Amino acid sequence: MTSPEARARLAAALALIGAAGVAGCSSAHATGAPPPPRHIIAWDGAVPGQLQAQHGALAAWCRASQLRVADSGFQLVAGVSGGTGAVALRNTGRLPCRLTGRPTVRLVGAPRAPAQRQVGLPAQAPAFPEVLEPAATLRALPPGSAAILAIQWSNWCVPGAAGSREPQEPPKAVRITLGKGLGSLDANYNAVPPCETPRQPSTIGVRPFATAPLPGTRPWTTANVKATIQPAGGTTALTGTRGHLARYVIRLRNASPAPVRFARCPLLAEQLAPAGQTEVHQLNCHAARPIPPGGSLYFEMSIHVPASAPLGKNGLFWQLDPTGAQYPEAVSGLAVSG
Repeated sequence: MTSPEARARLAAALALIGAAGVAGCSSAHATGAPPPPRHIIAWDGAVPGQLQAQHGALAAWCRASQLRVADSGFQLVAGVSGGTGAVALRNTGRLPCRLTGRPTVRLVGAPRAPAQRQVGLPAQAPAFPEVLEPAATLRALPPGSAAILAIQWSNWCVPGAAGSREPQEPPKAVRITLGKGLGSLDANYNAVPPCETPRQPSTIGVRPFATAPLPGTRPWTTANVKATIQPAGGTTALTGTRGHLARYVIRLRNASPAPVRFARCPLLAEQLAPAGQTEVHQLNCHAARPIPPGGSLYFEMSIHVPASAPLGKNGLFWQLDPTGAQYPEAVSGLAVSG
């Protein structure tokens, strides 16, 4: 389930892609495709070290006494029904501990409260271009690291509240109970969802524990760099086949008055929407020379086309340095066939 901001961004981008596709087709027939670049830095598929799968032994289960609620608790945002929010639970112990699965979540401390029921929600894919730590991190959450718990809370109908003149006291906390004998901890929250269906239970949807986003990094450059997506292999269109890799080219153009150097190779994030997940790689810049003012470098890219990708035009999203500068970025369309 994506956030409203992500859905709005996707819809706007797909609309832009459609308009650009129509214009691009007409101009290509009239003038022909631009000549392919002379030199393209080959794709190497490098997976960043911080995202490589960890295969260590399972740690002992986390106990509530080892965890601390980070920041100010659940910051619920209004949704179609009720509100959604997440909280970070940080390992403050001296040893790694396991924090997988789905805890029990209840609202506690209200003098008068409706019945509550918990439902399991599926794991939530990160919104592009967010980059999360490897899922295996939860098997042995290191000291100082955090896991994310997301909930969806709806329909808080206090019995008899409609006919009462007294103010209704809200719950004091969101109680998170771990496995049997592991204890519980309370988290603050910022809002109570409205009563939508009287005489029905309040519903708390709970997602499995998820890894936290990667820490922010120093921007790879402060120069004005532009990115555009181009077809690969001298073709005139961006295409892909369900269940296979699709290749394309990223052009990085230096629009600043000074050379752009690659002191390090930043991360890149790419996604084929709506069916694809965010893929994260290291930019293949080890053989890249500095980009002079007004100059360009071309990098080969590769992305998985899901077997469930809709046929026809899909949205291709690309961003450099998602944990740092978060630019440049580029959006295009990619035509998927069966």
